[in-house]
Amino acid sequence: MAKFVLAGIADCPYYAKAELLADDLKTNLPEFKIHKIVKHPDDWQNWLTDTCKKHAWAHNKSPIVWRELVDRGGKGMLIGGANEFQEYAMGYYGIKSPMASSDMKKVSGENLDTKLIITAEEEHIKSQSKPLFICITNATSPIAYSSIQAIARGDVFGKTTEVSLRLFSDDDTCMSALQGVKMEAEDLACPLLKDVAIVTDIKEALMNAHIVIMLDDIVKTEEMDRKEWLKKNAEVFTSRGEVLDEVANKDVRVVVAGNGPVNFNTYLVSHSAPSIPRQNFVAQARLRENYAKAIIAKRLSVNSAGIVDVLVWGNINGTTYTDVKRARVHGYEGAITGPPFYSRPVMEMVHDNKWLDTEYVELLQSHRESVETALGHAASCSAAAAITSMLADWWCGTSQDHMYSLGVVSEGWYDLPDNLVYSLPVKFHKGTWELIQDLDVDDGTKANMQEMAKELQRELYVIFPPPFTVTPPPSEEESEKDDENKKVFGTDGESSKDESGADGEGEGVGDVSSERHLGTIREEIEPETTDSEAAKSAKLTDTEDGGASTEAPVTPAPAPQ
Repeated sequence: MAKFVLAGIADCPYYAKAELLADDLKTNLPEFKIHKIVKHPDDWQNWLTDTCKKHAWAHNKSPIVWRELVDRGGKGMLIGGANEFQEYAMGYYGIKSPMASSDMKKVSGENLDTKLIITAEEEHIKSQSKPLFICITNATSPIAYSSIQAIARGDVFGKTTEVSLRLFSDDDTCMSALQGVKMEAEDLACPLLKDVAIVTDIKEALMNAHIVIMLDDIVKTEEMDRKEWLKKNAEVFTSRGEVLDEVANKDVRVVVAGNGPVNFNTYLVSHSAPSIPRQNFVAQARLRENYAKAIIAKRLSVNSAGIVDVLVWGNINGTTYTDVKRARVHGYEGAITGPPFYSRPVMEMVHDNKWLDTEYVELLQSHRESVETALGHAASCSAAAAITSMLADWWCGTSQDHMYSLGVVSEGWYDLPDNLVYSLPVKFHKGTWELIQDLDVDDGTKANMQEMAKELQRELYVIFPPPFTVTPPPSEEESEKDDENKKVFGTDGESSKDESGADGEGEGVGDVSSERHLGTIREEIEPETTDSEAAKSAKLTDTEDGGASTEAPVTPAPAPQ
């Protein structure tokens, strides 16, 4: 079966004549199929040039008619213009158009009016669509690739919310790969995905953005020490924050994820965007939470989705403390069972405090490495699922009263310093998160939390060093007394060099605060430790490799009687 395509300018008299002939053929021949394409005069020439180039035709006027074999496909066969179409219809079907020239002009004018009305209606419908502008930075990342389907399908922002994706990368060598990501996103054929754009300018990418997923990872080379690596991260994320402050929607939600120092990076982004509420900046901690759930679920032989209320405290990609004291398990096949909402405490079901304090911690530390060794490449699906599920909870809220972990800017909760991005327990409501402030935290956990806060402070001291304490110069009277004392004890001019340092360096400047030492010259002041103290502190100290994270020991609850 054949289909005829008739295309032309809306106000073209010859298109009007060919259209009338095509309508007559369709009325008299039930199998005759016609598809009409009407173009505005301003759009016609570009469209005709592209169409002829695609099919390798030579045609330069309105209208254009061609024939396509619907059942067999293949290249269309060009018939020509209005005169050629009339000859074709007369030769094959014995039908011709009786339209006079005056009627042709009248109908062409009506066609143009109709086209303008239809175009205006289409523009109005488009204006009613207000998609969410979602920007993903470092969009060539496997995590970005694995996140797109859930976002486009409506699993994250709801089944009725259209989304417009902006895939950002400033790496020119990745443009081909990024084009492939765009093509595959379009191949998903998701009705909620309004459009996908590749963007190389950060201002354009963040313009009026509603959601920003930052996956920027600064690779830490062997030659780069941790301080230098943190400074590289600071350069990138400070500039991101400044652009957000300038061009993004003022209610934008920003999620910082990836393998870098996400707490540190989240703070810098929020600090550089003062006009955006800082509760809109979060660091993604759910992947670490999901690791713990998977290990416990395997131990109890349940689905990992049945483990809830696992909390991750601290520096997400640095030192963390995964707290299972309040964790509960659904669907456990024990002596007592109940409906789906029924749950039991995880620590009671595990019933092995030694395992929680030793093997569990080791498994949690090595979990990611084990997964990636088995895969032979970096794990991306689980990281993408952690981001999209957290965003879905944040945007749509959760129906159940569960606790989750989220890196947020501290306001002094749990006696932590202000203005640190710290992973803390939260609950999600529609569009907001609420910090859980009334948890009973034991002394062991508090000590761990303070150590992790110091680690985060040391990171920030690289960019925001604490002020030096300057000792005021001595008065004239005090100086004279000093000189007299030196003369009495016979030290004048002999020991001043030893007391003030070589060649009098540091004169008039007091000690730097202890936190300053920890952050910038830690290797110069670390005290000697015994073997047992070193082993204990190793569990709570970052490995300084820029990517690995360490796990503080879990303090188990007393075993049930």
